[in-house]
Amino acid sequence: MEYSALVFDDCNEVEDTYDMLLETIDLFANDENCTQIVVSCKSVWTLRLATAPKNKVMLVQRPDRPYVALLNGLKAIKQENVVVTGISTKHTSENIDELLNHLSKYPAIQFDKDLQAFDTRLLMFCLQKAIESNLAITSYAEAVTLADTPLEFI
Repeated sequence: MEYSALVFDDCNEVEDTYDMLLETIDLFANDENCTQIVVSCKSVWTLRLATAPKNKVMLVQRPDRPYVALLNGLKAIKQENVVVTGISTKHTSENIDELLNHLSKYPAIQFDKDLQAFDTRLLMFCLQKAIESNLAITSYAEAVTLADTPLEFI
């Protein structure tokens, strides 16, 4: 199953490092099913990434407001399926494969706090609903609950 990866980081968590960000990008860059890697982080790391471009990687500056960050990241996605990850937890290609296997059967999957997968159309619908309802959401998981689609935990 082809998918896009959306890597979010605010560069604020103590355990997050630039090396962890690079490891996460490489995890997806080495996966032939991943056609695009969108990285959304604060400008300090965006500038560092821009000095050494990588194949498949698109950089999106992360605004301070969570909702705007969610929308900007998702607007860059081109595939029908998206894997969303932070960088606090190290994941493996086996984790991604298991996540995608479940995504082929259900549109909203959560592996752990840092790794989720969604049908991109569902997320767009949910974000639109959040705008119409004037709700302040801070994660894609919160958005999905607006569509009465509970996350499936694996």
